[in-house]
Amino acid sequence: MGLSFLLVQLVLIPAARVLAEEGPGSRSVTSPGLFIVLIGGMDSDPTPAQIAGTAPKSQGNSGLYQLRNELVQGGIRAEYFNWNGTRAGRISDPRPPRSAGIAKFIREHVQSHPWDQVALVGNSWGGHTAWEVCRELIESETPVAVQLVVFLDPSSTGRARAPRPEKLPWNINRSVNYFTRNAFVWREWPDEPRLENVDLGHPANGFMRDGRPAYDARLNFAAHVAAEWDPRIHEDIRRRLLRLLPGSEIAEATPTSPMGGEEISANSRRGDFSEP
Repeated sequence: MGLSFLLVQLVLIPAARVLAEEGPGSRSVTSPGLFIVLIGGMDSDPTPAQIAGTAPKSQGNSGLYQLRNELVQGGIRAEYFNWNGTRAGRISDPRPPRSAGIAKFIREHVQSHPWDQVALVGNSWGGHTAWEVCRELIESETPVAVQLVVFLDPSSTGRARAPRPEKLPWNINRSVNYFTRNAFVWREWPDEPRLENVDLGHPANGFMRDGRPAYDARLNFAAHVAAEWDPRIHEDIRRRLLRLLPGSEIAEATPTSPMGGEEISANSRRGDFSEP
């Protein structure tokens, strides 16, 4: 494990710049070396309005895509994929590239921008895909280190060929696991030096107000969906990501308390947790 961790540190070098995001609503950005890949959940393909940048805030089909747009607007290079490796608006492609396609995309970026720090954010099934991507990034002559992985209420339920992982791939330097207490998600992982568990259902963590959303419920799909859109969770994730940029104006900005922000409106998206 000591040699593995050393390899992680050797692969990872602070970066100086990133490229502009391509696509509707994007703009050229310059950032001191942070490259973020966000991976959506089972039924979280962004709507055409979200992709075009015309959807009102908190409306659409992908809370994680909204977070991606907020990061880009803040000057950070961020890319979005669906859980099956397709790009926004293409979740039904007949031959999705899955985790191998996302890993290939990251590897190509690192080859042309070797100073960049890589971070992943995965929600629901996208959390499991993020874990798979990290494992794929090991399987090359030059393993790619991932500075931070954020698991947002990750789930493997319904993915028959993908049981719940038992441990983190060694190329992950740090990780955060935000979890509800739903029976169909990973919930709390065993203690691991590189992992921080954040129980969304614990009142002390400040993500519930008067019992809402019901992050402490054992079977509440609406709470699972709410976690994807929760502005308090988004702000906490954003703050953790920007910590990877020490000394930058963004990193030094005063973070918003999890108890601040707007109220959450329930999203009506539904799903049956069965992998196509």
